[in-house]
Amino acid sequence: MTDSLIDAPTLSPFRVLERTAPTRPALANIDAAVAAALDELLLDPGRLEGRSIAVAAGSRGIASLREVVRAACRWLGSHGAHPFVFPAMGSHGGATDEGQRQVLTEYGVTPEYVGAEVRSSMAAVEAGTTPGGFPFFMDANAWASDGVLVINRVKPHTGFSGAIESGLAKMITVGMGKEQGARNFHRLAARHGYEPVIRAVAGTVLSTGKILAGLALVENSKHELAAVRSARPENLVDVEEQTLALAKTMVPSLPFPKLDLLVVDEIGKNVSGSGMDTKVIGRGIPFAPGEAPEIRVVYARDLTEESAGNGLGASLADIIHERLYRKIDFAKTHVNGRTSLHPAVAGVPMWFGSDRDALEFALRAVGSPEPADQRAVWIRNTLCLDRILISEGLAAEAAGLEGWRVEPGSVKIPYDSAGNLDRPL
Repeated sequence: MTDSLIDAPTLSPFRVLERTAPTRPALANIDAAVAAALDELLLDPGRLEGRSIAVAAGSRGIASLREVVRAACRWLGSHGAHPFVFPAMGSHGGATDEGQRQVLTEYGVTPEYVGAEVRSSMAAVEAGTTPGGFPFFMDANAWASDGVLVINRVKPHTGFSGAIESGLAKMITVGMGKEQGARNFHRLAARHGYEPVIRAVAGTVLSTGKILAGLALVENSKHELAAVRSARPENLVDVEEQTLALAKTMVPSLPFPKLDLLVVDEIGKNVSGSGMDTKVIGRGIPFAPGEAPEIRVVYARDLTEESAGNGLGASLADIIHERLYRKIDFAKTHVNGRTSLHPAVAGVPMWFGSDRDALEFALRAVGSPEPADQRAVWIRNTLCLDRILISEGLAAEAAGLEGWRVEPGSVKIPYDSAGNLDRPL
């Protein structure tokens, strides 16, 4: 008799826990918000009229990215500029011209939609050196333009903490540098630290005059675009620091400090640069006490289609489903691992052929608690945290959470004949 059939622990029924309102309302009119933000900069008309302007677009699954890029291209065109879009995503998309173009296409950033040409090339130029001796790189098409409009979401980074983390300065340093820039950054960061290298490289690039402006995007807890901030090159870093402080008040998070089990339906590069947000699951980087939840077992069930096989972040889970394992393209995953100089991120944990086997193992690993005593949460992914499932044992605690509502009635998801569960979220 197999171990899974001996005294198998029973998974608790679940309750739905829903946030009653986003951390900040979504923008009602994205076109108007982008135009207003760019108008505020009072840019020199000579930097726009008849000029070729490169518009940076990344690969992080940013809310309303195509609408923002379209609005920016329209604004530039209305001021006499000739915008084109380029992928600013380091080594993503398999580090190929077509792969990066395809990433943008999947996000709806196409010439037809945004009204501007998309120029995708992995070619980069070594554009200079910082005063400290750090070389920096830039997409060749962007470097040949008359100016670059940098667009990126500002949010906490999954690999480090600082006054600037993931945003405009990092895109200038890493994303716009293509694969060479990304490799160079991670090599330097391994020795000097993430934030010091970002500040040094971005500061030097900003001093070249090549950057026209920046658009910093902030999302609310529902992964909706909630704020747009603009910056001229001379105050871009200051604006980003202020925007990150705002973003930290709005990021989604789990409302429980300790869990036995977290079930994650999907991981992926479009969810987080690390597949799962490290600051949501409390894995992957050092944390200050109380900064992130303590979770004993994380179970990841699938890989998003948008990841195209890039399984980076599977190693942050303790166990995974076989379907996730089978979808991993190790060549793509290892490109990211080699670029970031973090071999562990390209690893693979134990995998199981069914949800039943995985969850019975997980419950045994945390001491086989009775259903009423289990502290378990089930989420779609680490971006979508406004509607989650919680075990019955958490319902009373959740009822006292401000800004959340526990729906009446329990949800029991039955196993199918293969021992797998549906995806209720």
